[in-house]
Amino acid sequence: MLRFAVALLAFGSVLAQQGPPPQVRAAIQSVEGMLEGTDDASLKSFADEHLSPAYRASFGPDALMAHLKSLRAAVGGQIGGLRVERAEDGLRLMIQGAKEATFALKLDDAGRVALLDLVPGEAKPPSPEAAIFEKTTWESLSSDLAKFADTGFSGVVLARRDGKEVLRSSYGLADRAGGRHTAGDTIYCIGSTPIDFTMTGILLLGQRGQLGLDDPVAKFIPGVPDDKKAMTIRQLMSGKSGLPNFHHIEGKDWDADLAWIDRETAVRRILSQPLLFAPGAGEAHSHSAFVLLAAVIESITKTSYQGFVRGEILKPLGMARTGFYGESLKLDASQFAVGYGASSVGVPNIPPNWGPVSWLVMGSGGMFSTLDDMDRYDAAIASGKLLTGPWAKWQQGQQANAGGSDRGFFIFHVTNGRGTEVLFLMNGEGRAAGARAMTRAMEKLVNS
Repeated sequence: MLRFAVALLAFGSVLAQQGPPPQVRAAIQSVEGMLEGTDDASLKSFADEHLSPAYRASFGPDALMAHLKSLRAAVGGQIGGLRVERAEDGLRLMIQGAKEATFALKLDDAGRVALLDLVPGEAKPPSPEAAIFEKTTWESLSSDLAKFADTGFSGVVLARRDGKEVLRSSYGLADRAGGRHTAGDTIYCIGSTPIDFTMTGILLLGQRGQLGLDDPVAKFIPGVPDDKKAMTIRQLMSGKSGLPNFHHIEGKDWDADLAWIDRETAVRRILSQPLLFAPGAGEAHSHSAFVLLAAVIESITKTSYQGFVRGEILKPLGMARTGFYGESLKLDASQFAVGYGASSVGVPNIPPNWGPVSWLVMGSGGMFSTLDDMDRYDAAIASGKLLTGPWAKWQQGQQANAGGSDRGFFIFHVTNGRGTEVLFLMNGEGRAAGARAMTRAMEKLVNS
């Protein structure tokens, strides 16, 4: 389900069920985004958009950037888990990444960050698994992955440097109970990677003149309430819609991914939720935004989202081992990796046993694939095979995308946009310190 970190909220019995107020949620998401960023531009954007004027003014320009860089470094650049607790003087964010750290967070009355600082003495050294990747180079990549496999890592990895393949290998067990080893064509849940397919679909429709990115979503979806009527396709795609991240209901939906709801129910829930901010007035990642875009695709094409993705992306690219939850593509269960995470559904715990894709995640999850199939998709995006001109540029260039599932799968692809890239899929907990350290090491390697 998760493309980005999950906030596990511990605000007391009422807020644990309902979550924090929208302003607090938006502030926490903005902090997550800043900590997981990789460039100075994202730090400046965070400072300009999310810090209170008084807090911003308490630093000199160089000192503020240095402070934010130190906070980012304290978690190793990526967040695996986030727990939020109320403190006497504000909030505490307990973050697990390649490293673990605790931050003090205070907000002003407008919901802007009035203080964000590392709590002294809370940073911890990397785990033994994470330590494997502290000094990874192109020369040590193969041996470092072998060492990681010795600690329990299982998955498939592909690496290219300047367009030349330097590594393609399988590690560990696809099924621990059965002792089945991972193969190059093993099938994995791909978490929220279908977000990329949804973006490609929307861009294809734009390229064909069937929509404009600045069209309001109300042009395609009936019954949009007044506070969301100005929300555009572009804002849904870029994290500026103001929609909350998810639309499952705690206590009603038995699972945040798998509980069945139809499209109408999903659209109604999404459009009835309070906005985190007015469309275009902030930035926060939203899985629900891509579910709404999947509904837009169905509205325009008069076909199912699954049918559109198959016909426009999977079949043209020869992605024959990519499909949706609840189907097997007539492949035996032994072709699938078994997931090992916090949640297990079905025996074995594989996508064909998870039921049809719910509109809790349609367009933002609910699919499986392989290393080769995802490589075909990434290559098609990079080469302009599906999209051309300005439409292609939306998904080209330097990228770092991750997707995970609570059922124990993780996928990561990083590219510098110039032929150097790493792609890996694994069946294990993507939020574990070792996996996050591996992700961070691959990102540094590709962009060095």
